[in-house]
Amino acid sequence: MKKSFLFITTAIFLFGFTSCKRCQVCTRSSSPTVRVCEKDYKNNAEYGITLDGYEAVGYTCKNKL
Repeated sequence: MKKSFLFITTAIFLFGFTSCKRCQVCTRSSSPTVRVCEKDYKNNAEYGITLDGYEAVGYTCKNKL
């Protein structure tokens, strides 16, 4: 019982830690902060295009751990 609990707890922790490994927080004065995570897109290209779009309209995007 203890081993399965430890395994499940570890798995949840690792999944939660890596689930948003590649996220960016985009900010712009007088605008709401936007969080963009790679896991929310079908592929890396869509993720990159979204970040480029935010930066094109004046947002500054930085890595969020």
